[in-house]
Amino acid sequence: MGAQERPRRDNGDPLVERAATVGSRVLMGPGEPAVSEWAAAGLTLPDLDAMQHYRLSRIRERLASEDVAGALLFDPLNLMYATNSPNMQIWFTHNLDRWVFVATDGPMVLFDYPACEFLSAHNPLIDEVRPTTCFTYFIAGTRVDEQASAFAAEIADLVREHGGGNTRLAVDMIPPAGSNALIDAGLTLTDGMAVMERARAVKGPDEIAAMRCSVEATRVACGKMFEAMRPGMTEQQVWAVLWAEMLARGGEWMECRLLVSGPRTNPWFQECSSRVILNGDLVAFDTDLVGSYGMMTDISRTWMCGDAAPTPQQRHVHDLAVEQVTRNIDLLTPGRSFRELTMTSWTPPVDEYRHYSCLSHGVGQCDEWPDIKFPEAWEAGGYDGVLEPGMVMTVESYVGAYAGGEGVKLENQVLITQDGPENLSPWSLDLDSFHVL
Repeated sequence: MGAQERPRRDNGDPLVERAATVGSRVLMGPGEPAVSEWAAAGLTLPDLDAMQHYRLSRIRERLASEDVAGALLFDPLNLMYATNSPNMQIWFTHNLDRWVFVATDGPMVLFDYPACEFLSAHNPLIDEVRPTTCFTYFIAGTRVDEQASAFAAEIADLVREHGGGNTRLAVDMIPPAGSNALIDAGLTLTDGMAVMERARAVKGPDEIAAMRCSVEATRVACGKMFEAMRPGMTEQQVWAVLWAEMLARGGEWMECRLLVSGPRTNPWFQECSSRVILNGDLVAFDTDLVGSYGMMTDISRTWMCGDAAPTPQQRHVHDLAVEQVTRNIDLLTPGRSFRELTMTSWTPPVDEYRHYSCLSHGVGQCDEWPDIKFPEAWEAGGYDGVLEPGMVMTVESYVGAYAGGEGVKLENQVLITQDGPENLSPWSLDLDSFHVL
């Protein structure tokens, strides 16, 4: 059933009907200047309908392999993956008032925030939209248990109707009142995040096309930030340039505020501040950017601010960080195990230098499975698996001496292909330039 043939969700309201049209949804997505920039870069736009069919098939394959009746998804990124219907995504990370039920063999039913039902009218794969019965304390108050019971009864009815007798349900993230109510309603809960992380790991052709667009939009935005950077600006002023340029190209948000300068580059993970950047300071950043089409671009660069030449200390830690990224990219070949990737990766001496929290990790709509540990952390938290074509990984390096001095953060985003790694972000790692290699 096409989007225009589906039952009306507007109660005859002509303004709601207009807002639900495909044209309105296109206007909400990437437009100028991104579309012209992508054309100039020779990029092909993704087929969003084909992308959505691929994603739903990936979810259902994983659900079938886990022998569950369906999935109940609250995480906004999982919701976006399943429905391609964004709605107040940051707000819903802390107000769980939107979820979707995906039957392994049956319908997809979206439970949306009141008066938002029309927002999914563009997606013919969503079979039904219902209002939520929210059970978080902010909205339900002292009626949490009552509302949770009503919510659970509705979900249990869907599982019984479409589960073929299977009462196992994969749930990604849910407050205790909700999970307890689902169990009381006779359901057995399993790990929905495991289902979704594995489903999202291997990207289809249109997801890769969408990611290429997101990466190119980020490249242009980072270039604008490089051009704007001047001694005398604060870290926050420089960071604001990237935010503005990202949003202008249909981006969603950045998950962190990781841009620092000078002495604040060591140790890493300090967030951007009102510090004034000086001539000769290193400026290091990590985009963590959910960009165009909801695809993440996760790259890091470190630049010199102003016209000073790098000091020997700055040059040395930068050389080490470049070597770590370039050598470890070459290891991202299909069929390689996570354990082998961990044990064969190269790093500067861990007893002399601070490092990032991982060597590499998956990326799609956000930071995703897998997380590749350092060899020293394998026994405590490492896990195995195999790199597959269609996976996208970022390769990380942070180098900051324990003895002091500035640090350098670098990161590239890499597609695993049948023939080996393809660097999706082949931009200069130099301290004093930002150009395509």
